[in-house]
Amino acid sequence: MSQKQKIHILGGGPAGLSVGYYGKKKGKSISIHESSKYIGGNCRTIQIGDYRFDTGAHRFHDKISDVTNEIKQLMGDHLVEVHAPSKIYFNGKMIDFPLNFQSVIKSLELSKILKILFENAFNVFKYQSNYENFEKLAYAKYGKTLSDLFLINYTEKLWGTEAKRLQTTISGDRLKHLSIYTVIFEMILKNFKSKHLEGAFYYPKFGYGTIFDKMANYIGFENIKLDSKVVRIIHDGNKIKEIEYENSNSSQVEYVINTLPITSIIKMMEPLPSDSLLQKAKSFKFRNLKLCILTLDIPFVSKNASIYFPEKSNPITRIYEPKNRSHHMAPEDKTSLVIEIPFTLGDNIDCMNDDEIIDMVKSTLTKKKLFKGSDVIDSKLFNIKNAYPILEIGQEKELRMLIDYLQSFKNHQLIGRNVEFKYLHTHHIIWKARMLIENLES
Repeated sequence: MSQKQKIHILGGGPAGLSVGYYGKKKGKSISIHESSKYIGGNCRTIQIGDYRFDTGAHRFHDKISDVTNEIKQLMGDHLVEVHAPSKIYFNGKMIDFPLNFQSVIKSLELSKILKILFENAFNVFKYQSNYENFEKLAYAKYGKTLSDLFLINYTEKLWGTEAKRLQTTISGDRLKHLSIYTVIFEMILKNFKSKHLEGAFYYPKFGYGTIFDKMANYIGFENIKLDSKVVRIIHDGNKIKEIEYENSNSSQVEYVINTLPITSIIKMMEPLPSDSLLQKAKSFKFRNLKLCILTLDIPFVSKNASIYFPEKSNPITRIYEPKNRSHHMAPEDKTSLVIEIPFTLGDNIDCMNDDEIIDMVKSTLTKKKLFKGSDVIDSKLFNIKNAYPILEIGQEKELRMLIDYLQSFKNHQLIGRNVEFKYLHTHHIIWKARMLIENLES
């Protein structure tokens, strides 16, 4: 594309802002259209009084050095390195997460420990590079007993479907670096910490969303249009010609980068694609989140980044304490918790009102003695739509067909978790945005 062509970016979440940021650095004309009143998508930091919290348990991991260096330059001394491990709450005890055999052994009876050791020793002789689904991957990495206790239940609760129907990619990097050799080292060398146990990450002083606030400031808010919901993407079969918005405005476009959910994009196309593609798009689903915020009249609940709850009887999947990421997130003598409850439209959680969910959260966590009911100062509930794309096996071919169709238009590119239907971390998204802009240059 020529330097004079404007890039219209649909969606002002992490993907859209990252593209806009790198595009602006290359001197390109940028116009971002965001349907809500806020930028950041599901990576926002919200402030209520003296408390700040993120709309997700986000942490920035140093996985791609170029991206890490870029974010360090962008954030300056507002980006700090944090050391805070995560835990699994199980039978009243805290177990290391990602799973650590020494920690597990302290929490289980001897018969289960022996079974776990036997299964993992046997797994050494069953090397395989590809697995059919998440369940088989978990069994291969941890053995059936350990997986069923912790991973499978949690995964099925989070994603709302059976582990044997989920793609292996939902695990991210969490199942790497674990083997029977790790077990031996952990048991013999008490100070040994394998790579999968590292609790170090980067985090901005005033919340994760400030990364994308900084990007937006660099792009310029005059180039970001809020309350600008896309309703129609008009094309001629070869190129995208025009974008129409809910506010009755429209834009003639030269180049479009799309971060919207793929299920929505397909329905916005005019003319519509074939009935076959429309039906395929309907098969892709998302998992939503209820975020319950509790402010507490105590200095801290734990010293952990996140605490996971694997049991299916408890609808809570994870809690995180923002103050453990940065002490600027709450007053010195008080703290807050962000509690995640996944749901699908029409299920039991979705049918509960806000007060019922908040009462359920308070009751569950006080029974686990994480705090007392009298410690709660205030509470609030938020809905996070399309938090996780549900990555089921057997959908790869249909997804490829949808993506190929949308990218068949010469001036239309896709990026982001909800449009690519991949469980992408923000460092991956930022890197992909940089590559996308660099490819436009070539």
